[in-house]
Amino acid sequence: MATTQESFAAVPGLLPLTLPQELWVTLSPAQQAVYRRAEALLDVFSITRSVALSSVLAQGPHAEVLRALQVLGGMSLVEVEPGEDEPTVTLRALPDEHVRVVGVDGKARWIFVARPLEAPEIDPQNLN
Repeated sequence: MATTQESFAAVPGLLPLTLPQELWVTLSPAQQAVYRRAEALLDVFSITRSVALSSVLAQGPHAEVLRALQVLGGMSLVEVEPGEDEPTVTLRALPDEHVRVVGVDGKARWIFVARPLEAPEIDPQNLN
């Protein structure tokens, strides 16, 4: 798969994990740092989609890396699974965009869109 050969580091001038400026400014500096670390962790998967947890933790202070993994997991971008010797972290999707929608109450909300690296299996009975 070609996407695993690319670098996923933040592009200068772009916000991490495709966050729009409107959401970014609402985050505290500490939260922004976690999102930057989460974006940087995507580089760990530039060669392979599954990486030992110890390799991911080697990317910085454990507490910071774990918070970043929590963000990636919450966005369904990575999944931590048991491995033979230790847990593995697998890249499942890449951040694509945040779509702003306005509800009937007039409040703006955001829908996060992730691009899965493998097409999901869908039971034909569930298709229209």
